[in-house]
Amino acid sequence: MLVPGDTDEPLTAWSLRGLGLDIGDGPPVPLAVAIAGWLLAGRPAHVLGTQVAADRLQRFDAVLAMGDGSAARTDKAPLHVDPRATVLDELCLAALERGDLQTLRNLDLAEQAAVGATGPAVWATVATLVEQVDDSVLLAQADPYGVQYLVAMWHGRWADPA
Repeated sequence: MLVPGDTDEPLTAWSLRGLGLDIGDGPPVPLAVAIAGWLLAGRPAHVLGTQVAADRLQRFDAVLAMGDGSAARTDKAPLHVDPRATVLDELCLAALERGDLQTLRNLDLAEQAAVGATGPAVWATVATLVEQVDDSVLLAQADPYGVQYLVAMWHGRWADPA
């Protein structure tokens, strides 16, 4: 699974206890890692951060790329309202839905981070390592409490690492 940062470790234990839910068996971990652990339901997984992924990600047959959209869509959001949030989220959402690698590669990650979005760095990393998306679909999207969450699925081919 791919998450923001420089993590490089097997996913062996996780929990959502730090977030107020008694789910999982292990210490509290970052939200993206905990949700991935829950979704994988005990299947073996390795957690790679975007800063270490480039030389290792292509060894895997499947990747769960975890990250959130903005956290500034409403006045109840953690960062409160930022007028850039919805526009930036829509750009990412459309690119993920279409499998638009070029748009994802060219995201302004500093601007995305300014509205609390952790996903764009993850999605941009995947986009640089994928040669072609053969099929893409947006499975879900919601913005409870002003934070954008989405689920998309791609089938594609890794770029030649050479």
